[in-house]
Amino acid sequence: MKPLGEMTTEELAEALEALDDARPEDTALRLALYLELRRAAAEEWLFEEGQTGAEAPVDA
Repeated sequence: MKPLGEMTTEELAEALEALDDARPEDTALRLALYLELRRAAAEEWLFEEGQTGAEAPVDA
């Protein structure tokens, strides 16, 4: 498994879903994953909003 700081929002969301099944009583781990998900989402959104010109993705 990757370190939390290297996981994408999709990977973190999947980890939260898996946690619901495996250890629903582990609120400390759930909180850590949720906070990391918020951090990763903010980073991904800032990166997408900051792209301009040649950096912007091209949709086919």
